[in-house]
Amino acid sequence: MSQKVLLIEDALDYQKIVVACLGDRYEVRTAASADEATAALARESFDILLIDVGLPGKDGLSLCQELRDDSRLVSTPILMVTGRGETQDVVQGFAAGADDYIQKPFKPEELRARVEARLKRAKAQSAKPQNSDKFEQGDLRFSVGLQRVSQIVNGVEQPFDLTPNEFKILYFLARSEGKTLSRSDILKEVWGQHLHVIERTVDKHVCALRRKMGTAGRYVASVAGEGYRFDPKAVEMPAKRAAARA
Repeated sequence: MSQKVLLIEDALDYQKIVVACLGDRYEVRTAASADEATAALARESFDILLIDVGLPGKDGLSLCQELRDDSRLVSTPILMVTGRGETQDVVQGFAAGADDYIQKPFKPEELRARVEARLKRAKAQSAKPQNSDKFEQGDLRFSVGLQRVSQIVNGVEQPFDLTPNEFKILYFLARSEGKTLSRSDILKEVWGQHLHVIERTVDKHVCALRRKMGTAGRYVASVAGEGYRFDPKAVEMPAKRAAARA
């Protein structure tokens, strides 16, 4: 059974280009707006989503953020397809939760290669065993299969609302405790190699990650000129701080 692609694009000419490029290998559905896309996703599941930024009504970035909050789509790759190619546009795309970004006009073979790469990566991730996916680091508890992480505070598990890529960054750093990882290391681990992702994307995601983690965000330490390091000693537990003051 062929894998299914949902293209969310209002320009008919680009709809035709994408269908011609991918239609011989994948089952391609189209939606011309965010509302049409939401309706399509309610009817059936898709293996990958291609989203144009300049949609009528709700724009593609807002749609991408909403879809990333949907638990059904946690592992579904999202590829932004847009005419906006400035650095800030690319950073915003990845910050919204996109896994890859391709600029119009694009070469059909490049689009096909990017779609294939994201689908292969998603398949490899889903094939990993889920029966031993629990991992703990300090007072953080990771559920790898569900891509969830929580902090244990006074015996109560408090989950963080992270995007898939934010989770992957934190998990990668936590597994490498004490080791400084360069932005390039993080890009390769989270987004894969040979993809159009810039290093500023890592900084944007780390900033959002720290904000969502509150005081625990200090676990993710910056190393000037090098990258980031997971440092579980950066956050003292409340009980220890109280004992120190006493």
